[in-house]
Amino acid sequence: MDKKIITTTAIAGILLLLLAVLPASAAIQANSVEIRGTVYNDAVGERTTYWDANNFAGFWYDLKNNLKSEELNITDAGVIAGGDRTIDEGDLAYTTTRKLKKYKVNSMEGKFVTDGLDHTGVVTDYGTHYAVVGWQAEKYIALKGDARKIVKQVLEQGSTDKKTMTIGETWDIGDGWTLMAQSIDAKASPRQAWLVLSKDGVKLEDEVVENGNVFLYRKDIGGKSDVPLFVTYVDSVFAGATSDMVQLKYTWAVSDDVLEINCGDTFGVMEVTCACMDYITLENNDSITLDSDSTVDIMGEVKFKVADSDTLRFYPMVTRTEPGTYEVRGTIYNDTASERTTYWDASNFASFWYDLKNNLKSESLNITDTGVMTGGDRTIGEGNLTYTTIRQLKRYKVNSEESKFVKDGLDSTGSVTDYGTHYAVVGWQTEKYIALKGDAKKLVKHVLEHGTSSADRKTLTIGETWDIGDGWTLMAQAIDAKASPRLAWLVLSKDGVKLDDVVAVDGEVFTYSKDIGGKSDVPLFVTYVDSVFAGATSDMVQLKYTWAVSTDVLEINCGDTFGVMEVTCACMDHITLKNKDTPITLDLDSTVDIMGSMKFKVADSDTLRFYPFVEYVIGEEPEPKPPYTDTDGDGVPDSWDLDNSTPAGYWTDSRGRGRMFGDMNGDGKYSSVDALIILQYAVGKI
Repeated sequence: MDKKIITTTAIAGILLLLLAVLPASAAIQANSVEIRGTVYNDAVGERTTYWDANNFAGFWYDLKNNLKSEELNITDAGVIAGGDRTIDEGDLAYTTTRKLKKYKVNSMEGKFVTDGLDHTGVVTDYGTHYAVVGWQAEKYIALKGDARKIVKQVLEQGSTDKKTMTIGETWDIGDGWTLMAQSIDAKASPRQAWLVLSKDGVKLEDEVVENGNVFLYRKDIGGKSDVPLFVTYVDSVFAGATSDMVQLKYTWAVSDDVLEINCGDTFGVMEVTCACMDYITLENNDSITLDSDSTVDIMGEVKFKVADSDTLRFYPMVTRTEPGTYEVRGTIYNDTASERTTYWDASNFASFWYDLKNNLKSESLNITDTGVMTGGDRTIGEGNLTYTTIRQLKRYKVNSEESKFVKDGLDSTGSVTDYGTHYAVVGWQTEKYIALKGDAKKLVKHVLEHGTSSADRKTLTIGETWDIGDGWTLMAQAIDAKASPRLAWLVLSKDGVKLDDVVAVDGEVFTYSKDIGGKSDVPLFVTYVDSVFAGATSDMVQLKYTWAVSTDVLEINCGDTFGVMEVTCACMDHITLKNKDTPITLDLDSTVDIMGSMKFKVADSDTLRFYPFVEYVIGEEPEPKPPYTDTDGDGVPDSWDLDNSTPAGYWTDSRGRGRMFGDMNGDGKYSSVDALIILQYAVGKI
């Protein structure tokens, strides 16, 4: 067999090409993300009054260690049952309890952190743990285990994360922390790196750290002495092609901006009733009224959202608006007898579409043969995962508010009629769609639906064009406020092409329909002429209850595949998919694609724990990480990178010439077989 040498440049090019064809991130782009808890619905069996991280995804949760800290509880549930909308003073309690978590430098390397905690939470010179506190749906670190004095976590490197630095390089860690490699000696025995730590441009510490040791910075802060604020582990010091390098792992850093919590402090409507070393409790210091169609501030970002309904329905929620990636999860499957959740719908998976006003939910995800996983089996067999979405009928607001009809809309049973009152909504892979004339197999995105508030009215003057979205525009060509009845000449366009113009009468509906997706006369645009009136300088028309959908049709047919799921039933009123031919393995510490943006996240634990989730990105989505570790960013995995490190088993030929790669298949030499293995590894096959 001919031996072939592949250069660094060549293999980097191959890997970049492979990365280009790997699936892109399925995160959903958003301007804001609402994360809700299980819904309280004033019906027997649905009166949820207790929330923790298991049924409120806004609360902090550690999947690996099954740690949760926060709980919110309406302690006298009887006061709101039957329609009473008042939570009396002292009847809403929030408690957060510190949770101990191991430093990775200890769990992975057996190293200690001076003035950290032991496994009972006591401060020790041989620290193995630190304390986490969920606080108002955010993760904090308790200073030396004191839940009354908390700081935000800036960084915690995972078990596979590495940072490689050359001489003189500065690492911007975040929150003002920087670390510089002042000097590196790869020839010393043991090898050494001189590290300089700064905060907000001020040097705090410099130390020569030997290979295999911990660099720790402590400070007196928040009334506590010698608090660990920064930890990193020198994993290796080695000679590079042009400069010596140091590789750091398990780096852990917290802010030095301390939040102190004391009895009597108030946060929103909540007052601290107990500030203890290991937990904090708050209660509402005034009554809370859950008015219809309201958002009620509780504390910080935690709020109640209340349905616009005579039936009392509400849920706790937080809204994220800061740029970043946010995970919205469902209830956790935990392989213990009482926690084996295998069915998710909008009530326990906040990413699934839900209409609070009308209590409508569409999607469900179900592991149908639960016995296959109990006791640690990690495989969902073929056909045992089922996703179903069922169309839900919802009234046009122009009908519910003005008793007007939409031609070729639906009636209350879902049948097409000239006197349409309803349309059909379908949750599809966690996103809201509209079913064309009620057909769940043919879906379009919802572009706009005006509500009933004054903010949801649109006023146009003569010649003004309204950019509705998705290419829809509406222009007021002419307005006659003196005619009887008053009139407005409206021109509707899509993507710059005029579709319809009509002289609309004050108090009537303008509907645009089109043949689309194999359906005839599909309502795509609806608006209501609320009033035509004379303004100070120009006549105007005011529009309400505007409703518009996209013209890009998603057709779903039996046999279509989405991720690992195949459509087994594409019906008028529902769609069903199963992992028909694909078993799903829930490997430790893995993220398993299901379909679209929907995934399972599996704990790095011998006990099987996982949950469904969807990622949402606010702002620019970060660059995806390659399916291998590449600390110097040259496109070549660390395991075989000459310029990065010299891994165990690195092969050298008889003349002492280092090859680009180690002996990947263990045969003592480099061959094309190794190249194949390398490429398989690069694309995640092995």
